[in-house]
Amino acid sequence: MLSNIDTLELGDIVEIKYRTWRNIGAGGEDVVEKWINARVVACEAGAWPLVRLTDGQVTEVRPFMTWRPIHLARRSRNAIAA
Repeated sequence: MLSNIDTLELGDIVEIKYRTWRNIGAGGEDVVEKWINARVVACEAGAWPLVRLTDGQVTEVRPFMTWRPIHLARRSRNAIAA
């Protein structure tokens, strides 16, 4: 993990690293790592943040997952109050 999941907010865009297996022929397999974009769609106290992947699936961001922020949708509290 490159950041803390507690810092995620609704609308943030992140990339999540996924590892999958692929057949490389002759009975061999290889691990493929790829980054998948996702947008935070729900952040509730006491629950893992939910993100929607670019393929439409929804998943939780868990502490063991490797992810990195791409765009943080934060607004300053002063700007909201004004």
